[in-house]
Amino acid sequence: MLPYTICFLKYKNQILLLNRMKAPWMGNWNGVGGKLEPNETPEACILREVEEETGIVLETVSARGEMHWTNFGEANSGMYVYTAELTERPFQTPIATAEGILDFKPLDWILAEANTGVVNNLKPLFESVFSAEPDSRYLAAYEGNKLVQFCKKIKR
Repeated sequence: MLPYTICFLKYKNQILLLNRMKAPWMGNWNGVGGKLEPNETPEACILREVEEETGIVLETVSARGEMHWTNFGEANSGMYVYTAELTERPFQTPIATAEGILDFKPLDWILAEANTGVVNNLKPLFESVFSAEPDSRYLAAYEGNKLVQFCKKIKR
């Protein structure tokens, strides 16, 4: 069982991101999510985390696979990846929360080559995550905080 979950909530061509107030990835834009609690399923975790971090109550999410990461070649950790489509914009952003600042960001802003403010594995992940199958697998290889390799959609 992996220890973490993450979800990317999409409204039209915008993604709700969180600019984190604390480590890891302090000051960077990322999805919402967190740690699984004892005896909690990954889906129950992400539904709880989305509600805790955004106030949005989701009934369903789409499982998009697993992201694993290594640091200097050593297995480090991983998370379950989810997406959700919103039919309406739930609130005006930006909005400050205990976790950081929530804001809807246009997909082209997230993917812009000059954008250094997003977590460095988001750009390659976003190339396929919204259409990925539940058994997709991603690998992010790091050396310190530097992303040195990203492998997409490796089927198990």
